Amino acid sequence: MRTSLPMRLWQARPWNTSPLMRVSDRFEVVVRALAVLLAAIAIPMAGAIGTVSYTGAVDRITAQDAGKSHITATVTADAQRMLESDRMRVPPDRYQAPVEWVVDGRTETAVVEVTGPQVPGAAVPLWIGKDGRPTAEPARPGSAAAEGIGTGIAILIECWCAAAAAVWITASVLDARRNAHWEREWKSINRPIGKDSQ
Repeated sequence: MRTSLPMRLWQARPWNTSPLMRVSDRFEVVVRALAVLLAAIAIPMAGAIGTVSYTGAVDRITAQDAGKSHITATVTADAQRMLESDRMRVPPDRYQAPVEWVVDGRTETAVVEVTGPQVPGAAVPLWIGKDGRPTAEPARPGSAAAEGIGTGIAILIECWCAAAAAVWITASVLDARRNAHWEREWKSINRPIGKDSQ
């Protein structure tokens, strides 16, 4: 008759008084139980860390994007294809051009990346910061949520991998010790090959 799963789990408990259960078996069961506990605890822990990461990302992105404005600048010279640097290969369709714009009554200029081979007088969109200088466009909606979710998932995977590694390493070490023990016992009860009495 096949033993049910709950019964097998109960028989594998570390405090089982059965003399057939070795110390190494008890230790391995404890490690597996702790690994399962860690995997379970990791779920709410990852959620909490992900929430903290999301809150921090919201505050950081809000501070970074505060005061950014979207304006239209005017190209003042022909756009030039961006040259390939020694460390990074630049796609052939990337251009940069000198542009100018007016902010708070003063004219500002800069060389920025533009789309395609723009000509003088062309209007190009540009994001500027509080200082009136070009800056990166604001973070996309959902960036903070993506960062929080990514952090939570990373923590969860790390905890699960650590638990799995602990179980695997423990099983490997104990199996090696058991095999060595069996080999020693086998040699003790068997005569060496070629030593049989005539």
